[in-house]
Amino acid sequence: MLDLRSQKVAELMMAVTVEHLRVESAIRGYHVYKEVWDAAIGEELLCRREAGNPNDLYAASVVRGTDNTTVDHVPRKISVVRSLFLRKGGTIQCQVTEKRRFSADLPQGGLEIPCMLTFMGDQKRWQK
Repeated sequence: MLDLRSQKVAELMMAVTVEHLRVESAIRGYHVYKEVWDAAIGEELLCRREAGNPNDLYAASVVRGTDNTTVDHVPRKISVVRSLFLRKGGTIQCQVTEKRRFSADLPQGGLEIPCMLTFMGDQKRWQK
């Protein structure tokens, strides 16, 4: 079942008439990858499915395009929509928009990096 935010993203994707959609989001888990990556504002990254992730069936990692290194993850809140979109052949780019900050919506706290996700692909495939 989709949570309210995922449902809103799905509805937007169904209504969109262009072949891309931009959604403000955040990259989570920075503390795990800070040894291999230091976020730079404006940096372009890609989202890839993690089909074998035991913690989240719909997980998608954020990878550096230059060497395919996983540098973080995007929130579970939109993981179902994101995973299905990637499975249907779409591409999701992730652009860092701000420096890291403490997350306001995670009960355990933690750092997140604000980003803009751009969903791109064939509109006909989105609506199947």
